[in-house]
Amino acid sequence: MKSFTVVAVVALLVYTANATPCTDICNAQCTIQQQSCAFTEIFGNLCDTINGVCTQACTAACGCADSCAAQCGGEYAMCKGDASGPLGGLNIFSCAINLSVCSSTCQLQCNFNLLVGVVNSLGGAGVAPSPSPR
Repeated sequence: MKSFTVVAVVALLVYTANATPCTDICNAQCTIQQQSCAFTEIFGNLCDTINGVCTQACTAACGCADSCAAQCGGEYAMCKGDASGPLGGLNIFSCAINLSVCSSTCQLQCNFNLLVGVVNSLGGAGVAPSPSPR
């Protein structure tokens, strides 16, 4: 059984080297951590709890990165596809600049929205204040 765990860890390392989205890479590292924890057989169910916290941290940390990569990457691919003709090189350069601007803007908006969500959940936003009696 322990040799299977070692093989699984090696397979995850190979997968991690080839994965590109943030969530995939992060979750693979969580799985490696869980397998290593389970391999020692000392911590019991604590390994599953730690893995749950790790995957939640991945979701929180990588949500913006992955969604912005999908959005801006799609726009970049369309821009590059449209960049043909005698000025194709300049158009591709323009596409690269647009990609950088899109990524920066998307990250800022996404992180701001996350922050607003956290503040609202802590402050009870959405609950209308009761009118004062007169």
